[in-house]
Amino acid sequence: MMPLRLQRSLVMALVLALGPMGATGVSAQQAAPRSKLLLTPSTPLPRDGTYIANDRIAFALDHKGNQVRLRFLDNDEVFYLSGEAGLLGGRVFKYDTGTEALQVTAFGAVTLYTDKAKNGWPAEYNDGDQNVSVDPPPLSYRDMRPFALKLAQDLSGGDDFAVGFVADWDGLARTESDALRGLACSAMRDAAYALDAVAKTGKRAKVVDKLHIVHVKEGAKAGASYQKGVLTVTYAPKGGASARPSSLVIARALEAAL
Repeated sequence: MMPLRLQRSLVMALVLALGPMGATGVSAQQAAPRSKLLLTPSTPLPRDGTYIANDRIAFALDHKGNQVRLRFLDNDEVFYLSGEAGLLGGRVFKYDTGTEALQVTAFGAVTLYTDKAKNGWPAEYNDGDQNVSVDPPPLSYRDMRPFALKLAQDLSGGDDFAVGFVADWDGLARTESDALRGLACSAMRDAAYALDAVAKTGKRAKVVDKLHIVHVKEGAKAGASYQKGVLTVTYAPKGGASARPSSLVIARALEAAL
């Protein structure tokens, strides 16, 4: 029989070699790196191109740096999505409201989330249609007032909204920055989409009765607010192309104020 002193020495050596074990047999030193791995944003961004969800929802994705952009092909609004780590090496991308827009697995599978798909729709990459740009066609300064007028006419014809768009037209005409004009146009477009969405809710009567002016202006921080019949939508050129509120943010601001 092995001497008791030698048995104890072997047991202590084994404990030191294995380290402190939990109930599952995994040491704290082993568990920490594994948890960290699950949350590390190492998954590639979703593949650029067009996708189909639920056999009928078409959308396009691309990315600039680590920021993913999404556009549904039935309109021209571009959503700039923020990303964060998900479980099992996946990624989660969110709208500027903080709600989920996409989930991407470690293997690249994409799930789309919208107000109509709160539980998510699997999306398939559309190999047959990849000549679609996420960016809508650019506008020159000569086109800006007609563009705003067209937005107002569409709201009037489709939703019976009597709304006018106001901006610093002279300043936008003088600027040589296509990016600045692009931000202003995006802010107007997003506001129009927001009004169209709110017109289909229980807030319609209040919005149609009280809101008459959409004031689009430059500021230090992107955002939207409503006061005394005026919806103010602010874009922030220093923040880059994403520095304007989406239609989702604008609609929330209206619904909260009215």
